Amino acid sequence: MILCLLLLTAADIDLETLYDEATTRLVSFQAVRDSAIEEFVRMGKDPSTSDTTIIFLVSKFDTKSSIARHTLKDILKEIGTSAVKWIVDKLDYRGSDGEARSLKQSLWVLGEIGGAEIVEPAARFIDDESWAVRSGAFTTMGKSKSYEAIHFVLNGLMDTVAPVRKSAYYALSEIATEREFLNLLDGLADDYYGVRYAALSGIVRLNPQPALLLAELGDDESKNYFVLSVLAGIETDYDSLHVISAFSPATRKAFYDILPDRVLVRYLKHETHPLLKTYLNKKIWVQECE
Repeated sequence: MILCLLLLTAADIDLETLYDEATTRLVSFQAVRDSAIEEFVRMGKDPSTSDTTIIFLVSKFDTKSSIARHTLKDILKEIGTSAVKWIVDKLDYRGSDGEARSLKQSLWVLGEIGGAEIVEPAARFIDDESWAVRSGAFTTMGKSKSYEAIHFVLNGLMDTVAPVRKSAYYALSEIATEREFLNLLDGLADDYYGVRYAALSGIVRLNPQPALLLAELGDDESKNYFVLSVLAGIETDYDSLHVISAFSPATRKAFYDILPDRVLVRYLKHETHPLLKTYLNKKIWVQECE
């Protein structure tokens, strides 16, 4: 019994020493740091030491050190899915104070590991009283890349806190199918720029038909800009976009900004606004001089 305790104490000391080396801030100890990280990964993957190693690493999730948090993330991401069970086992531990550092770290690391098995654990926190925790939960589900998260993600699109909506739309942008196209379009009209950019990313990934986007152009100049930005990122038959003349000068200007040079002349022929005609002439002149 005494021998077992001595061995356990020695193992604990070794892990603590290795952790100090892996999280050192001293540049001169970079080689030592790299070696310690590699050793943690090796032990985390070795069936004979993995459980003890991963449990130890998870116990450090409450750290205030940004270097330590990033190091823990890198190590556990490298260890991979075998670490998920032990992280989930401690997921309800928020941390030693109101910052919920341990929980936030858990959600972050789970997201970095990814996979469908992290969806249900992360979903437990989408209604958390802390907006930062809710945001982390949605980000984690987006990084899972699993469509199993879609029901949970859709619940976050109307959150009253803008950064949480941004995280929910980020998740949607990663897992949406054509069925969620309209949800992504709604994000283009959100008041928060982060939401609009996340929705834009998802729409570009879906590569929709240009006609579907053109139907969304209207009086909302901000939304128009993002709709046209999507058009800039997908294969488009610009000959079919003559309807742009029906929209405001601001919308037409945004459209001209994304036009390929080869079609500028045909739009100049139909443009009636004097400032926009001047703008197009300058773009064409610059193009010809290059």
